[in-house]
Amino acid sequence: MVSVAAAVGGTAFALAGSGSPATQTGVTGKEVCSGQPLSSISSTGPAGVFSDQFPAGTHLRITNLANGRAITAVVNGVSPGCAVLNTAAFDSLQSTNSGRAVAENVLRRVRVEIVGNAPAPSPARSSTSRARATGVVGQVVCDGATVGLSAVGGAAGAFSSQLPVGTSVRVTNLDNGRQTTVRIIGVGSGCVVLNSAAFELVGESGKNVIKRAQIEKVT
Repeated sequence: MVSVAAAVGGTAFALAGSGSPATQTGVTGKEVCSGQPLSSISSTGPAGVFSDQFPAGTHLRITNLANGRAITAVVNGVSPGCAVLNTAAFDSLQSTNSGRAVAENVLRRVRVEIVGNAPAPSPARSSTSRARATGVVGQVVCDGATVGLSAVGGAAGAFSSQLPVGTSVRVTNLDNGRQTTVRIIGVGSGCVVLNSAAFELVGESGKNVIKRAQIEKVT
């Protein structure tokens, strides 16, 4: 069996030559994210985490140092930030709103630790992949589905419960004729949920859902 060591984001990964999935080694209990505040994304399902630093399948133990609450959750998608919590994870960690007018939407004092061995990231795609014609659109997907809004910031992108990360989709708002092409960057609660930057390109002011939309895969 051939083993190769690779560094990703300053963390060592062991890439094994056998049929077994490669895993990070020697990182159990390592504190990560450097105490960065954690925000949340509106996403249904059991407690989970999105990350731009750790591959899907990584188990993270997250402790809210303000109240001592802690959970262990699995990274199940990509989103801007070291760790972004879904709704269930955030609700499990936040403090009870005891008479305050505004509930917290950011956890500012947290500790994030790796639990167990995390899967190594997939090899990066070659930059010499074959050229594709621009503007070519494939089949319509999620026919009749509405398009929602996520409060996640960053460059225009989308989340999906049906399309894999990396898929490019063209979203057309049939009510105003606006359209944009974005990539799926994480798991969401519907066929396509746009982040703030993407929704601004096609949505209408004061609304958080596009009820008449056409969604197409870009090929």
